[in-house]
Amino acid sequence: MKTITKTCIIVGLFAGLYSCVKEEKLNTKIENYDTFVPGAIDEWITKNLTDPYNIEVVYRYQRNMHDINKNIAPADESKVIPQMDVVINGFLDVYKKIGGVPFIKTYTPKQFALFGSGDYDVDGSVKGGTADGGRRITLYGVNNFDIANSNSVTGNLQVIHHEFTHILNQMRFIPAEFGKICAGDYYSNWTAQENDQAKARSLGFITPYSRKSIGEDFAEVLSHLIVAGQLYYDDFAYDSGKDAYPKFKQKEAIVRDYMMQNFNIDVTQLQIEFQRVMAEKYKSSRYSATTALSNDYVGSLDWDIRNTWGLENTISSKQRSLFMAILDELGGWTTKSMTFQFVSATKATLNIGFGDNSVTYTASYDFDIVKNADNTFKIAKSATQGTGNNYGNGNIDWVLKDTKPLIDYLGSTSFSADWKQVDLSVNPSDYLQFLILKDTKDPNATFMGKVNLRKY
Repeated sequence: MKTITKTCIIVGLFAGLYSCVKEEKLNTKIENYDTFVPGAIDEWITKNLTDPYNIEVVYRYQRNMHDINKNIAPADESKVIPQMDVVINGFLDVYKKIGGVPFIKTYTPKQFALFGSGDYDVDGSVKGGTADGGRRITLYGVNNFDIANSNSVTGNLQVIHHEFTHILNQMRFIPAEFGKICAGDYYSNWTAQENDQAKARSLGFITPYSRKSIGEDFAEVLSHLIVAGQLYYDDFAYDSGKDAYPKFKQKEAIVRDYMMQNFNIDVTQLQIEFQRVMAEKYKSSRYSATTALSNDYVGSLDWDIRNTWGLENTISSKQRSLFMAILDELGGWTTKSMTFQFVSATKATLNIGFGDNSVTYTASYDFDIVKNADNTFKIAKSATQGTGNNYGNGNIDWVLKDTKPLIDYLGSTSFSADWKQVDLSVNPSDYLQFLILKDTKDPNATFMGKVNLRKY
């Protein structure tokens, strides 16, 4: 019995050995079924992004580059070049011009991943983008991007500048004092019903999303300063109330200092260059003087051309003759100030201060502002004036003698609005500081004013 067992084992071993070395021919042909061949899109990416910036663009769908538990559509190939062209013009070139080539090579992301649809979360929110590992920016919703729509472009760039701020924060930490400004008010459940826009801004947050964390707050402040612009930011801060206003301005100061101290980047220069690109390349009117007046961003105009700014700028003969009739004196009293205050987008008040060394009076006149279809403005004295001493002073005969020519002239025509053209390389601080009203009937008749923003 033992002999039979051993023999069976030996035969089995030989059989097993034989089966291991036996070769069988397979009829299946193994191929690589990925037939992708680099085309015009890839050539464009190589020429415009990979070669100059060492940036890779992943636009062919890769599920491992987003949450695998979500269904997200691939990018429409027709959107790839327009999307990345905006990245170049509105992001890379802006930072390159202000921060220099070393900055752009050191800090810009080395990979952009594009997806067609948004990244929707269970709380109802949708991600427009993410920043990963300090090196990748993922953009969602690319299929809805419309390069012909300047609002679509600015919305897209808001996401990009926001996500890039996260990358900078991974290189240089957010200053601790930033988080102390709204300590106790951050709210991770930021999509909750109680965290609406009114609630968030009353606490000093530019958006409800800013409340999610200190990092999101910091990124929202910087991206809004660049993309929405300084006038929008300041107006938003003021309208948020006297308790919230200083929080907005403190955050802005820290963000500006952070960019200068860590990267030698002047945020004002970023704003100037970004808005130039938007106006010239994408025909955006978002930063125009017309938009500023229409949205009531300007608090008032200093019309006292005797001040330093008036002496340093060219004042039209029409403005000089009408204004100096008031500024020289009013009925023997010294004229101390002259401001055109915007009460709203449709109302304004001309205030003229006069008196002597011991007393100051004010003469006031209310105006209606009507925006015409051609984006010009009609500025006429209101049929119904305010009440009180200021308006009574405005009706004194010897005051009206000097003010009526200006009041009548304002109501006799329409005006276009524009910013004073300045050499930003020489006087960047003059950017958006001087607003000019130009008579549509006489282009040589212009009224320049020094812009004063509202503040507490």
